[in-house]
Amino acid sequence: MKNYWLIGGAALLGLLLIASIIAALLQGETEFDPGSPEAAVQDYLRALDQEDFQAAYDALSPELQSRCSIEDMFGGRRSGRWRLNDRQITLEGAQTFEETTFVTVRIAELRGGGLFGPSEYAFEDAFALKRFDGHWKFSENPWPGFDCAWPAPE
Repeated sequence: MKNYWLIGGAALLGLLLIASIIAALLQGETEFDPGSPEAAVQDYLRALDQEDFQAAYDALSPELQSRCSIEDMFGGRRSGRWRLNDRQITLEGAQTFEETTFVTVRIAELRGGGLFGPSEYAFEDAFALKRFDGHWKFSENPWPGFDCAWPAPE
């Protein structure tokens, strides 16, 4: 008799997990105001997802570009490595300190099966952006990390 409750509970948990995944997938993508730091982060992540490496590289500040070429950043990458379709990225907030705006996002990734179905791995990261010639650019190495050595500024 106890096994029926355990099986029923596991089935209910599985159904709730499936329902939450479906609800998350049906939510539309938020569009941020053009010219905002949030939109700059969104455009950068879209460029990575679409493997538009030039657009992703153009989102970096001139200082970051001088420390790492586009070839160093993306050369030799396997196709699809930067695809974000298995991740859900949500805006957690944005704060400005002096000339830098930090856009914090939550990055969640669904992983494999297992006994109770897929599991979620999530973390938060902050993107540092500054204005250059009227455009928001990354002033620190953005997620995901690249192969560049990123030496400290002199």
